[in-house]
Amino acid sequence: MRHDRGGNVRAGLVDVMRVGPAMKVGEAITSAGGTRANEDRVGHRGTLAWVIDGATDLYDDTALPADSDVQWLVDSISQRLTGAGADDYRGPAAALLTSIADDVARDQAALSFPASRVPPACSIAVCVDQGDGYDLARIGDATAVVAGSRPVVLSTSYFDRREAAAVAANEREAAQVIAAMHQRRLHTMTSGDAESVFSGHPYRQLRPHTVRGEWTTTDCILLCTDGFARLVTDYGLYRSWDQVINDARDRGLHYLEKLIRDAESKPVNGGGRFKLADDIAALLLTSN
Repeated sequence: MRHDRGGNVRAGLVDVMRVGPAMKVGEAITSAGGTRANEDRVGHRGTLAWVIDGATDLYDDTALPADSDVQWLVDSISQRLTGAGADDYRGPAAALLTSIADDVARDQAALSFPASRVPPACSIAVCVDQGDGYDLARIGDATAVVAGSRPVVLSTSYFDRREAAAVAANEREAAQVIAAMHQRRLHTMTSGDAESVFSGHPYRQLRPHTVRGEWTTTDCILLCTDGFARLVTDYGLYRSWDQVINDARDRGLHYLEKLIRDAESKPVNGGGRFKLADDIAALLLTSN
């Protein structure tokens, strides 16, 4: 997989590459939603495939050795997932993410990350190929869609509601906006609510949502970040995930990405959007 410096996948990314004994990647995309560096990641190695959505940094400066704290986080997670996949990890997806969060917390402490600072955060969806079957886990607002005789959509509207409330609050003072973002971020890291975000916060409470399935009953699996999910959730370009899956298979993920970018380029009519454009990552899995 080749990326440019902004994290965008270059053209001609994938034909069909075998990932494990049963799982293969049909297509994968990622691109930045604006002029800032892409904070989403898409990856696959061995028995693992994943998407990661970095949460917008809350600070102008950095405390970790990267261009931004969240860039350090998403790249650290990607490296660990790559290593685990290369080692043919076949355990539970949720346990793997919990273990990686422990590693991230230790690394942050070793790098003297300030206790007063809100740690970087992200959302993740990961698929573990376990041979005859697979294990999916989602943390945060990433989405996993299983198409087949036993369809499943592993997603949440929790974060959409929070974004809508933030837009409705219409806070104008910069200090108020930042303080509210800090409060929301810490809540999703540490509260033990129904949903969480992935982080190395010392008091983190991860809330992985999981589903297991068999390859024999599965046509394909879509993993995507919320920027891609806006096809359904925000922009209403599709009424259902079934329709998204059909076009993903027939027309490709790049076609769907263009629909999203075209929608983001149009003026917002009535109300507002939390983001005018968002980073995108998506990956389509099938079985051999």
